[in-house]
Amino acid sequence: MRRERNFEFRISDFRFAVVLVFVIFPLSSWAQTYAIRNARIVTVSGGTIPNGQILIQDGRIAAVGPNIAIPSSARIIDAKGLSAYPGMIDPHTAIGLTEIDSIVATQDTNELGDLNPHMRASSAINPQSEHVAITRVNGVTTVASVPEGGLFAGQSAIINLDGWVVKDMLLKDAAAMMINFPREVPPRANATDRQRRDAEEARRKRIDLLRKTLRDAQSYARLVDAKVDADSDLALRALVPVVKGTMPAIFAVNTATEIKEALEIADEFKLTAILSGCAEAWRVIDLLKSKNVPVLFSGLLNLPANDSDPYDAHFSTPAMLSKAGVKFAFTAGGASGVRDLPFEAGMAVGFGLEQEEALKAVTLYPAQILNIADKVGSIEEGKIANILLTDGDPLELRTHVKQLFIAGKPVELESKHTDLYKIFSKRP
Repeated sequence: MRRERNFEFRISDFRFAVVLVFVIFPLSSWAQTYAIRNARIVTVSGGTIPNGQILIQDGRIAAVGPNIAIPSSARIIDAKGLSAYPGMIDPHTAIGLTEIDSIVATQDTNELGDLNPHMRASSAINPQSEHVAITRVNGVTTVASVPEGGLFAGQSAIINLDGWVVKDMLLKDAAAMMINFPREVPPRANATDRQRRDAEEARRKRIDLLRKTLRDAQSYARLVDAKVDADSDLALRALVPVVKGTMPAIFAVNTATEIKEALEIADEFKLTAILSGCAEAWRVIDLLKSKNVPVLFSGLLNLPANDSDPYDAHFSTPAMLSKAGVKFAFTAGGASGVRDLPFEAGMAVGFGLEQEEALKAVTLYPAQILNIADKVGSIEEGKIANILLTDGDPLELRTHVKQLFIAGKPVELESKHTDLYKIFSKRP
């Protein structure tokens, strides 16, 4: 009798659990197939389809074209009057690593010391950051979260801006090594000759440390290849793929001198280099072209560093890079400003950059530079379904994102900003 009662109890528990699951997670929320119809599709990698369809299955783009087969089980989304674009990508941010710049307790971007190549941004990302929702509302679906501080800051992580935990968001871990190239700091106008020499000497010492660390990493790589038993060095081991050229090295540089010196080191150690920042890229366009090094351009809205620089030096740099054939992508940098990524690209269009190139510089080009173009960056069959539906050009300030898909799932277009707008728009 006791066994029968226990058996009956277990069966009733199981039935209750099944019912509870279907109440909390209805079948409609499990649907993995969506069909976007009647949309103007801007594929970016190919042509524009004036009136097409996109089939999304299991988080990926299953088919795209003017007339594709749509299964009866698909949830239909009528996009008449709207345009479909691939989700935008910012290749150098601090999203998930910092919340409020002025409050140290909300920042986890750097570790103590100069040599932290073994640190991974993925271990510190906060999926519940307010910046995640705020940024994606403007159509940015993917970012690289990059550590800061020190000489070797650590390894970046590329994430989609949706997910309960980092595992849900992660597209690529250990995507690139962040190197903060020693800055060329202009001395004060009243600095003495001794102070100027001391400042330059301190900078030279940091460049020497950079070279020494890379040489040590090369030696360590030879030990690893020879399978020689040696004391484990986490920092040097993390640099092995960098000196072998299999992991890109992102150099944070701004001045023309910094760009030239970083490229010299990249050549010396045969690194796969990416330059980030590049405020004075306009001064060394020919060098960048000859080295075939990609650029992550930031600071478009900043004032020129020198009084003698052209007023539009930063605004016109993207057009100069494009005309020279230098592959580049826009980055808004930081965390709070990443939502403005599309508008910075749009501003560059006003200063000579072709609109098509500007769109690629926030979609396909950053994906190519970060080696994730097989996953995101354009609307193509087989890629992850990061898609936005808009009522206009996404680089225009007046355009609204009407619907957003990240990894094939519809994402609500709500954030702290939209919540505050709803509250204060009702103010008497």
